[in-house]
Amino acid sequence: MWFAEMEKKLLLQILVYNITEVVSGKSAAMGSLYARTRNITIMAQRVVKLVEEVEQGPARLRNLVLHLDPALPGEVQDALSLRQRLHLPRKTSLLHLIIFMGSVPFPSNLLSTAVHTFHHVLLLNFGLDHNATSLLDHPVLRVVKSLAIITPITAELDPLATYTFLPFCSPRLHYLGHWSQHTFPTWESLFPDRFPSTCQATFRLATWINDEPYLYRRQRDNKTVGVSMTLLQLLANKLNFSYTMTTRSVDGLWGSEENGEWNGLLGMIQNSHYDFTINSLFSHLKRAIAFDESESLGFDDVTVFLQKPAPLSKWMNLVRPFSLRIWGLLAMAFILTSGCFVLQAKVGGRGWNADMGPLRAILGQSSPYLTEPRLLAGLWLLICFVLTAAYTSNLVGVFTKPAFPPRLTTLSQLLNSEKRLTVLDQGNIMKEIMKNSANPSIRRFRGRLDFYVDDRQVVAAMAAGTHGYVASITYTSLVLLTKFKASETQFHLRKVWFFKKNTPWKEKFDKNIRRLKEAGMLSFWLKSTFLFVLGLNDKNELGALGYTTEEKSREERVDGGTKGVGRPGSPLTMSHLQGLFSLLGLAWALSTLIFLLEIIHKKKF
Repeated sequence: MWFAEMEKKLLLQILVYNITEVVSGKSAAMGSLYARTRNITIMAQRVVKLVEEVEQGPARLRNLVLHLDPALPGEVQDALSLRQRLHLPRKTSLLHLIIFMGSVPFPSNLLSTAVHTFHHVLLLNFGLDHNATSLLDHPVLRVVKSLAIITPITAELDPLATYTFLPFCSPRLHYLGHWSQHTFPTWESLFPDRFPSTCQATFRLATWINDEPYLYRRQRDNKTVGVSMTLLQLLANKLNFSYTMTTRSVDGLWGSEENGEWNGLLGMIQNSHYDFTINSLFSHLKRAIAFDESESLGFDDVTVFLQKPAPLSKWMNLVRPFSLRIWGLLAMAFILTSGCFVLQAKVGGRGWNADMGPLRAILGQSSPYLTEPRLLAGLWLLICFVLTAAYTSNLVGVFTKPAFPPRLTTLSQLLNSEKRLTVLDQGNIMKEIMKNSANPSIRRFRGRLDFYVDDRQVVAAMAAGTHGYVASITYTSLVLLTKFKASETQFHLRKVWFFKKNTPWKEKFDKNIRRLKEAGMLSFWLKSTFLFVLGLNDKNELGALGYTTEEKSREERVDGGTKGVGRPGSPLTMSHLQGLFSLLGLAWALSTLIFLLEIIHKKKF
């Protein structure tokens, strides 16, 4: 409808111009003006018709957003602007149409727009510049996921040729055919996959080979291995690419933002010619804004690690089955019960106390008779039976497993202690999380939070017993032997790879990572890596992901005291029974002392 209105408007302008020229005696240029105006009208009609064909054909499920080159004739811009002001229905996504007159390099006004954030772009060229297809390789369009150009072959703007650009293949400019609504009825026909294969492209990876169990060097052959390395090799075979890797980041940091700039591995990706990293870094809002995240590799818990205290002295094994409170209550009950029987003996004659009945019950000895009060005597026998069974059962565990003093297992216990927290400040996200956490308990630790740049400083602080180390369970469980973790998980974070922002071929990686994760391969590789690093033989020892049993296994190997501790059928040694022999020695010493006193005083004791 607007074609006819626009043509009437143009003809009215020509008529007014003609009258003016006749009055001034200059009507000779009327014919050329009419021809020029007619050509502009035909161009405007052709442009708007092409936009309509795209909208009704391959882009029917998307909204169109027009970006116009100022070099377009004013009449063409008016027609397209009128269409742009029409109501746009809500659809799934946007298709950006960049309409220009074949100007090379790219029109400056279009460079000022956020083209690098567009996912789907269609270039419409209505100039006669045959080099317009070179714009497909323009830097601002390299990040576009779906890209094509429609450009004229002749001055009559018909037919129109359609091309796309395949960055990794040869030839990179790919001819799709002459434009028509019947040739390109669907989205896939106009926008084929630009990355069907990487065609043996070489990606530069920013990596730090110090990320167990995801990326590390195996000691026996100095080979780079790990979960991420296994995944990368499979993706390289599947997508047909090669890669180069760095051994560490240029500044020895993982990647954090400081003064608006990123450092570490992420800084290498953002500021250099590195494509992505396969180190398993934590996902965070700031990182997600500046970079593209891969499909999640899994989750990792962040908790507080403390130095494991030394085992308690084994000479106290005899009293360790019960706590001091239980021993105190038992002593009090024995005194009260014995007192009742003494009172009964004085009031009613011979009582249970005459044969040390209460003590016999504690030691599991029988009593020749049971006197009044029988109810109290029966209850005392039941209590002694339960306590004796409990003591005997726990005594086996006390003899065969080392005992430790009470540990700090919750964040509230850490808050009530005098310990401080430390974070390894190597450009990881933990510093940001600890400083800006909304958790009230974490915020209370801000005054007791220290940042160290060297892991040796962290280990020294833990060894001194003054600090707890905030770190991920997966990595720290493998590199720290003398430790235990607080039972409360403080953070539950995703581990991902990071790519340059708006990487159009990242979806190929995500699709394959998702398939492997759903098939359980990532969990299997992680479990296998734990088995290899820890030197375990039975995969069932790891439990779900290996953390609990692995920690228990290391505790037995490192702090078990002697060989054979915890093994079925292993004999008890002197170290386990030193409390019993110490008590026997004390009894011998007291007996000898009393014997000597009797000799000195020449009388019986």
